[in-house]
Amino acid sequence: MDYALSALSALFPKSLAKNIAFIFTNSPTYLSLNVSKDAIPEILKDAPQFLLDNPIALQKKFLESKNDPDKKKGRKEMHKAVKSAEQRAMEMLVELFDWLDSLEPQSTTEIVALYEKSQAIEVKITDTFAQMDQAAAKMAEINKLMEELQKKSAVSLSSSLNLLRNSYTRWT
Repeated sequence: MDYALSALSALFPKSLAKNIAFIFTNSPTYLSLNVSKDAIPEILKDAPQFLLDNPIALQKKFLESKNDPDKKKGRKEMHKAVKSAEQRAMEMLVELFDWLDSLEPQSTTEIVALYEKSQAIEVKITDTFAQMDQAAAKMAEINKLMEELQKKSAVSLSSSLNLLRNSYTRWT
């Protein structure tokens, strides 16, 4: 998450910071939020945060519990929790849409240009790594061939020397 937020905040121009918000799901309150404040880049620290305890998932779990006799006791509390989550979700959506209505439109031309530049950089980096891998493979192949050549040369030089010695001893 740190990487994603850092990459996004670096990609977007600072003028868009006011148009960014966070929606944290499966978080009924700030006490249940599993995101460190340090994970949010400095430029986005003041961005609005909306919490959503997914009422659809809660409703699904509640309906599944109807067939479980062990959960019969707490069904009323579960039903209240689902209804409460639905109400909180509706209130959060109203807040979110009110916030969205208050925003001023931003041109996306700058974002698209930055995105295209970032993609071009990614392609160059990927190509460079591929070329480096190919160069390393070629170097390994060359080193292997050089070793084989040295072994063969040593054997052939050794046998040539032996032939010369033998010839010399015959002549002397």
